[in-house]
Amino acid sequence: MWFKNVRFYTVDLSQFKDIFHDDAAMEETISKVAFKPCAAQETATIGFAPLFGKDTPFHFSCGENHYFKLIEENKLLPASVVKEELSEIVEEKELELKRQLRKNEKDALKTAVTGKLLSQAFSTRRELLIWINYDKNVVGVSATSAKKAERALAMLREAFSSFPAQLLSPKVLVDSTMTGWLKENKLPSRFAFGSDVTLKSPDEDGGVIRASKEDLISEEISVHLDAGKVATEIGLTFDDSLELSLTSEIAVKRVKPTDIYLEHHLSEKSDDEIADMQSILVLQGELLTELSLYLLEIFDCEHK
Repeated sequence: MWFKNVRFYTVDLSQFKDIFHDDAAMEETISKVAFKPCAAQETATIGFAPLFGKDTPFHFSCGENHYFKLIEENKLLPASVVKEELSEIVEEKELELKRQLRKNEKDALKTAVTGKLLSQAFSTRRELLIWINYDKNVVGVSATSAKKAERALAMLREAFSSFPAQLLSPKVLVDSTMTGWLKENKLPSRFAFGSDVTLKSPDEDGGVIRASKEDLISEEISVHLDAGKVATEIGLTFDDSLELSLTSEIAVKRVKPTDIYLEHHLSEKSDDEIADMQSILVLQGELLTELSLYLLEIFDCEHK
C-alpha cells in the first residue's frame, strides 16, 4: 500500500479533534460514506472502503497519522457504442413509421439505449489512498490529477460535513524556483538531483522537452535553459529516502522509497498480512510528513 503519487493540501482540523482522537467516532464518521457498487443505471460511484480488505476497519491511525482508502468504480460505455446502437434503432423505427423521428423521440430512444447498455457495461475500479496528519494539518491524496484529488476531498467533506482543505499556496513561482535549481546547480539541502526533467517554453505554442536518465546539470540541459525554457517537472531524491518527480503544481509523482531506505527500515514479511500493511503505512506517514512540511517550507506556502 504505497503512495505512488501525492497531492498535498493544508486544512485546519481543530474542529474535528474529538473524531480524530476517538477510533470509534472515526469509524462511524467514515462508514457513513461507504463505497457501494454502481447501480444498474449509474455510470460511476465512489466511497470509503475497509482499508485492509473485507471486514477490516475503515481507517488506521498511528500517532497523529491517519489513513483511509476510497474505491472509485466507473462503467465503461463509450459514446461511439451508444451512437451505433441508437443509429440502428432510429433507422428501424423510421422505416417502421415511414417518417423521420422528431428530436424528442430520438432523445427518448437514446435514454432507453443508454440505460440498456449501462446494465450490460463492464466496470473498472481504482483505489485512492488518503493520508492525514492531524497535528500538522496536512492531507495527502494518492492522485496525479487535481480532479481525482478533489473527488477524494469531496468525500471527506461529505463524511465530516465540512473539510476545509486548501491547495498549497506558494509565495514564490514554483517553476522559476525549480529552473533556478538547475541553472545554479544548487538544491535545497534535503534534495538531490534525479535523472528526469521536463522543460517547457513559456510561449503558448512553444515546445516541451522531456529528458530521462540524463545528468540534469549537463550541457545538453543548460542549452534549453539558456534558450528560455523552464522546468515544470524535475526528478529528485529526498533525504536519500524517496525518489520522486516534483511538478510546478507541487504535486509529487512516481514516488518510490530508495533501496537504502527499505534496507534500513522495512521489516521482513510476517505471517500477519494486515500487520505488514500497517507497518508500511506507518513508514509512509513519517516520510510524507517530512516531505510535505519541507515543500511547504521551501516554497513558502501558507500553512494553518
